[in-house]
Amino acid sequence: MDNEKLLESIGVMLDRQSNELKADMKDLESRMKVVIENDVTTRINALVDGYKLVHEKQWELEQKLSQLERRLEKLEIAG
Repeated sequence: MDNEKLLESIGVMLDRQSNELKADMKDLESRMKVVIENDVTTRINALVDGYKLVHEKQWELEQKLSQLERRLEKLEIAG
C-alpha cells in the first residue's frame, strides 16, 4: 500500500470516529437534559416551595407578634 492510499484510509477512519464521537456526544447531551429536567428541576422546585412556606410562616409570626405588642401596650397604658 502506498502512502497516499494509507493516508486516505487513515482519513476515512478518522472521519468515521469523528462521526461516532458526535453521535455519542448527542446521546450524552440528551441524557444530561433528561437528568436535569427530572432530577435537578424537581429539587429546585422543592427548595422554592420550602422557601415559600418558611416565608409565609414568618409573615404569620410577625403579624401575631405585632398584635401581641399592641395588646401589651394597651395593658401597660391601662395598668
